[in-house]
Amino acid sequence: MVPRGKYPISICMGTACFVKEAEIIVDAFKQQLKIELGEVSFDGLFSIDTVRCVGACGLAPIVLVGEKVFGNVTIAQVPDIIAEFSSPRSTAA
Repeated sequence: MVPRGKYPISICMGTACFVKEAEIIVDAFKQQLKIELGEVSFDGLFSIDTVRCVGACGLAPIVLVGEKVFGNVTIAQVPDIIAEFSSPRSTAA
């Protein structure tokens, strides 16, 4: 019964994603949103969690925001991913 954000962020930590340093992506989201795993951002928009495998290893590392999949994610993309869902004109909802 842990609350989730409007846009739950799930970072894959399966073998392929782990090898491609998904932990760095996790840290980038935590730093950017100023929350830890399992927490919700102050505005209620985001929560962060990890998952074991999403079955798309060729796209590692993978981030899911709700049901939208982002593949080959780099730390440079993290701010843009967050902005896509936090913009008042976001069509991601």
